[in-house]
Amino acid sequence: MEFAILGPLEVRSSGTPVDLPAPRQRRILAALLVASEGWLSVNRLIEACWDDAGPWTARKQVQNQVGALRRHLVRHGGDANIVVTRPDGYQLDVSDAYVDAREFAETVRRARQATEIDTTRAVTLYQDALTLWRGPALDGLNSPSLEPAAARLAELRLLAAEERYDLELRLGRHRQVLADLIELAAEHPSRERLQALLMLALHREGRQVEAHGVYRRLHDHLAEELGTGPGGELRELRERLLCDRVTAWQPNSASS
Repeated sequence: MEFAILGPLEVRSSGTPVDLPAPRQRRILAALLVASEGWLSVNRLIEACWDDAGPWTARKQVQNQVGALRRHLVRHGGDANIVVTRPDGYQLDVSDAYVDAREFAETVRRARQATEIDTTRAVTLYQDALTLWRGPALDGLNSPSLEPAAARLAELRLLAAEERYDLELRLGRHRQVLADLIELAAEHPSRERLQALLMLALHREGRQVEAHGVYRRLHDHLAEELGTGPGGELRELRERLLCDRVTAWQPNSASS
């Protein structure tokens, strides 16, 4: 049985989608999937279901919903102990290999290990990891208590994308990734590393005026939104672009 949260919540049994029509069961399952080691207290599950303390029957309702969720998963091929009762809580007992978010994290870890050994292999691993995403994490659950987990996953996705495009530029693939960088940089106008990668790709494509335009837009955006300016590494890149001295420069550590 496979579980996917890098997009709308999905469950598949031997490749066949498993429907989870009950909204509270969906929230409970999502909360268990993003929890450390799959364990959460009943109180945290109440928050996931009601976004606050819930009704006076909330604890009993959570217990009933967990029981119904367990029976539903078992009926569709899940292990009998897929949801384990723990002291004051529950644990989802699922191998990391069957949860897309955990597979994503492991593939990114392998990509980072390969970065200094085999850049091409590292890029392939980053691509494999990013392909696991189907949209915003936990999309459609509408649970404020799950929003921090969704934001954390979104940040990990963006970091992986930045690291991938950094390596792509090292390999001289600026033409292949330029369109993706333009789109991603527009979606995240405050992230200096993305803007730096875009500036470098534009410069290498011979579009120097546009590269400098990226810097000016970032400068104006940061000044207006945060009352600050670009960091030192981005300023250094701009100076190198002006002098056409970017051959050995790589935006490996520009901050977001």
